[in-house]
Amino acid sequence: MDRWKAGDQVQEQIRNLIGQAHPHLVDICDDIIVIFKEKASRKGGRPVLGKTSKAPALISLLGEREYQFVIELAADTWNQLDDAQKNSLLDHQLCFIGGEEDQKSGEMKYHMTAPDISYFSSEVERNGHWRPDLSENEDEESQDEGLLEGLV
Repeated sequence: MDRWKAGDQVQEQIRNLIGQAHPHLVDICDDIIVIFKEKASRKGGRPVLGKTSKAPALISLLGEREYQFVIELAADTWNQLDDAQKNSLLDHQLCFIGGEEDQKSGEMKYHMTAPDISYFSSEVERNGHWRPDLSENEDEESQDEGLLEGLV
């Protein structure tokens, strides 16, 4: 079997993490399915431990509920992680799911989001966390846009 649904223990970890650190996902906590695949794919020579994506409509047709997001984990690497690392990986995957309340309807709208920080480990070793946070100053952001061009 190449792919299978995660057991209740992993789904319970997802619920706990949502309660602790991702309250914006509480309404859809049961609409996030975790699946395993046998072997990790590789990117840049390194194993990809997990991936979060919007659930394809086909899953809802075949499944018992209307899933909104899929977290896919590599079983071969998952089994090498300790409990804290497994929890951290699940937390990381949940960070990809953003949610905002629609101002008109009051409904939550969920979407995929990108990480706030993107670095190479060698770059961090040499320079630390060097990038300024320009998001707070929208007026100055357009002036400084050229400074960071090509860095992300």
